[in-house]
Amino acid sequence: MSLEHTPTPRVSVLMTLYNKGPFVEEAVRSVLDNTFGDLELLVVDDASTDDGVERVRRITDPRIRLLTHDRNTGRAAAANRGYDAARGEYLAILDADDIAHPERLAKQVAFMDAHPDVGVCGSFAQLIGDRAVVGRWPATDHECRGKMLFGDPVLYGSAILRRAILEQHALRSDGAWLWPGEDYLFLLKVGRFARYANLQDALLYYRMGANNQRHGRDPIQDRAMVVREAFRFFDVPMTDDDLVSQLALHQLFRTPFNARQVRDLWSWTSTLRRMNAERALFPADLFEAQLQHRWQRLFHTFADHDVRAALTHLRCSRSWPLDRLVYLVKTTLKRWLRAG
Repeated sequence: MSLEHTPTPRVSVLMTLYNKGPFVEEAVRSVLDNTFGDLELLVVDDASTDDGVERVRRITDPRIRLLTHDRNTGRAAAANRGYDAARGEYLAILDADDIAHPERLAKQVAFMDAHPDVGVCGSFAQLIGDRAVVGRWPATDHECRGKMLFGDPVLYGSAILRRAILEQHALRSDGAWLWPGEDYLFLLKVGRFARYANLQDALLYYRMGANNQRHGRDPIQDRAMVVREAFRFFDVPMTDDDLVSQLALHQLFRTPFNARQVRDLWSWTSTLRRMNAERALFPADLFEAQLQHRWQRLFHTFADHDVRAALTHLRCSRSWPLDRLVYLVKTTLKRWLRAG
């Protein structure tokens, strides 16, 4: 039967596939077994070299549409092929090594139907594999925007989007992007035209381990590329030294900070505050809370390596909590004893 004579599904589930053979069957079946069945499953293979495609082909369900490609183009370009091919009112994302909760689509469709102002909705995620904790994302658009300069407002692999927004505004991933992080950058684009939300239930089982795109890569280099692109997106100037400071707010360092770098970091947080006060890019209260949280949690990192860096942090903070002073004394003595 041609697509022209096939009823349009309410939901297109997009699954990009590249060498996830050991996991893809479980991922596919978790979609097909969802309590919400008015769907199509687009499996977009990006020239896998394992048996993943054959595993999908062996699952005989007419709701599966398998799109293959003769060369590997990267996850972003593969996702774009899926966006182009999708037919549903809603577009849900599931990675080929993850698992959808049986009620994920039903709950997300019901939420989106009831909240026409929301353009993209994610959920909590139960991590499986190397770690077994629940990843949490904020419920409201306001909360999501408070953290969006520092991380995902919505977990892409848990997201459901209104496809009309993607089509009306020609929203696609950067097809030339070959590194981790394009899903975050794509969601920033969507946020210009849509409100965010996250259901406060773990509707995704997110697999951690060697299967992840980030596994075995340099996290500092990857984060630096994403940070630069995000700051370009928001049109916020950034020097190379600013980038080092911003990466520190993500707790990423090539070498331990010295006192001068701590002062530079404090100056950078002040720059970000002024920028947001002038341009109102992010909710002021939550943006300030993010900066404070990320600045304050660095004290122990500085104290573990350099007493002057830790003291500079306290001076910039204009606060000398007793517990931090005690920690600084203890960790400094331990360092001296090891050195001696």
